Amino acid sequence: MYSILRILLIGLFAVQSLQGDDTTTAQDPKGEESSTAVSGESPASKEKSSAPAGETAVPAGKGAASAAESTASADEASGSSADTEDSATLDSTATPADSSEVSGAEPSDLSPVITTDQTWIDESHSWLYNESQEMIEWFDGLFAPDGTDPLKTPPSRFRLGLFAEFNLDEDKDFKLSPVIDIKTDIHLPNLERRLKLFISTRDPTALPDENIADANNELRVGATRDFFKNWNTSIGVKARWPPEAFANVEWAPTYKLPRMWTLYPKVKPFWDSEKGFGGMGSMIADKWSKRWLFRQVVSGKWDQKSYDDDKNDANDPDNYQYGQDGEGYRWSLSSVIGFVPALLDERDYGRRVGGADVADGWGLRGRIDGNLAQTLQYDLTLFRKGPLYKDFVFYVIAPEVSWERSANWKAEYSVQIGFEVLLWGDRTIIRR
Repeated sequence: MYSILRILLIGLFAVQSLQGDDTTTAQDPKGEESSTAVSGESPASKEKSSAPAGETAVPAGKGAASAAESTASADEASGSSADTEDSATLDSTATPADSSEVSGAEPSDLSPVITTDQTWIDESHSWLYNESQEMIEWFDGLFAPDGTDPLKTPPSRFRLGLFAEFNLDEDKDFKLSPVIDIKTDIHLPNLERRLKLFISTRDPTALPDENIADANNELRVGATRDFFKNWNTSIGVKARWPPEAFANVEWAPTYKLPRMWTLYPKVKPFWDSEKGFGGMGSMIADKWSKRWLFRQVVSGKWDQKSYDDDKNDANDPDNYQYGQDGEGYRWSLSSVIGFVPALLDERDYGRRVGGADVADGWGLRGRIDGNLAQTLQYDLTLFRKGPLYKDFVFYVIAPEVSWERSANWKAEYSVQIGFEVLLWGDRTIIRR
């Protein structure tokens, strides 16, 4: 039954798209045209409407809201859009027309990315997102007070990345290091206002530009809440037995400066059951020149476990840090230059640092890190990231050469290859 319904919906949508009576053409600042369906109902009135309890609300980035975003792309180019873009315009595939008015289908049957060219990949992508979002909305609705309408559950975000790092040796053999990158953002406004659940493999205590293959990629589950503007707290556990808890407080504002500069400072005190108390601070400075990105990052941290380890290493005659006490501090400097026609509408601070927020582009990154006593490592990475399928499957290829003090500064070569799948109910790509 569902298969027949999907076929009918796709056919009706394709017929409507061919009529052309209800379409208008929007011009972006680059001179590219994108067609967006226009209905008789105003975007504002649609945006105010919400799905009844038990039904799936239309995710942000679809429907009339999408049409409003597409026609407003010229206004977003003035610098009032997302964090990292000042002259960004929306990707036409990321903000499609509302097919519910064309086909009369319920919102739960629609994908966050609707196009006339549907394949089994699109249908699977749509089904997986809609089923997940419907379950989240049902669960959140259970906590709505009796006699009141439930608050609308915002669109969720799911990310799955699979990466493999090939470490090349002199004898041409290689060592494979698989890495899984999982991140979810789930908002539950009826459970508690501004509460958000997350599942992630990103280490919240790692330096923001640390290589994902070198970080602690254990699965973590927790909740985060914004208490004040630019402030949020997170608490959770590592998915191991017995579970290990962690908590942190984060301040991360955004400052837009003249001449296309944007600053992203962050301060994060934290506690981890394995590392103890610690703190981290960083600053990202972005500069755009047309589609060229120049990004400078400085960051540092301290934690109790690193302090104890550095003391032991400094007193160990067999350790390469013998006599050099880092006192628990770690710092890093990195610089990225890249040609980036498109960015992901990324909210994760750490993904901006290393260029993981790129949706389509090339980049070269240099990085230096060390402790309080000495420099420990140099890295040079060339990366290419681009769309593998539409705007929700991307590939990454990143060859790298590194020099480490622990290896007596011998050059080590590696290449990271992977892909990531995004199930986002809101805007995905921002084109520059």
